[in-house]
Amino acid sequence: MRKIFGYILYALILAAFVVATVGELCGWPLWVGSADGGVAEEEQEVEIVVVGDVMAHLPQVESAMVAEERYCFVPHFEGVRELFGQADYVVANLETTLSSRPPYCGYPAFATPEELAHDLAAVGVDAVTIANNHITDKGAEGVLHTLAALANASVECVGAAVPALRAGGAKPLVATVGGFKVAFVGCTDVLNRHDKEVAVVRLDTLALRGAIESVRPRVDVVALLVHWGEEYHLQPSGRQREHAEWARRVGVDLVLGSHPHVIQPWEVWTDEGGKTTGGVFYSLGNFISNQNDHGTDRGLAARIRLRRSGAGEPLEMQIAADTLYRLRHTDTEGKRHYVIRHGLGE
Repeated sequence: MRKIFGYILYALILAAFVVATVGELCGWPLWVGSADGGVAEEEQEVEIVVVGDVMAHLPQVESAMVAEERYCFVPHFEGVRELFGQADYVVANLETTLSSRPPYCGYPAFATPEELAHDLAAVGVDAVTIANNHITDKGAEGVLHTLAALANASVECVGAAVPALRAGGAKPLVATVGGFKVAFVGCTDVLNRHDKEVAVVRLDTLALRGAIESVRPRVDVVALLVHWGEEYHLQPSGRQREHAEWARRVGVDLVLGSHPHVIQPWEVWTDEGGKTTGGVFYSLGNFISNQNDHGTDRGLAARIRLRRSGAGEPLEMQIAADTLYRLRHTDTEGKRHYVIRHGLGE
């Protein structure tokens, strides 16, 4: 029996020696524990990209028609495929309703082919906020079609619901992005049409505070996707500034604004030591539209990088922004074409 035990012990020692020798030659890590004997957590780093208003005016819909009642919007977004592909999570403001059948409509009451949801997903969009002034353009039926189209395209959404049918997302959307949990809270300060069957999250500080405080302990970051401000104004209003400060006080890390259709300033928040703690984008401008007013042909891609060097280490945040430009031209057959370009003209 002792002989057998001796052989086994010898074999184990020999195996350990072989593994150590080969590992050293091949560069294998031989110890994955931390200094205190626990298992070391690898450094984590992710990037979240948030863009502005996805508009769908009728000329855009006509441009996307590839056959009778068949639409493809992907060519409009090819210029940002690489940007979105490099990100870990992409969010946009969907400022239209989606429909499975015509008639399709542009301004002032939008209804867009549901293919738009699939095509946004195809180029990398993971989630949208639907808390905006156009979500009720087609009433509860329009909201339900929009929710169904997004679900079929595996695009998450936040900001509105049809409570009677338990459809939609009025509560915060908690997304797991890499090793981080991020809560997205969608709300709007403007609404074109009120529908008693639709629950759109409003910019109500009392209700929002409850939602934020409820989700705050469970996540690393809270982002407020807020539809507010004055259209075509290049500077934020006093109301926007007041609500941004309120959001910061109640535990919001990032405020990402939409509705003005033009870019407004953005600010980085820091602590007393100069460390970035969050920030506000008063308006990301348009992601895509057919608007002609000055500045409506561009928008920002907010880029938020989250990093943690190891288990128990504090969250680090970096905030940057790239400009996106909508280009359009008409071909010799009279068809209009749209494309978004990343960083042109800077």
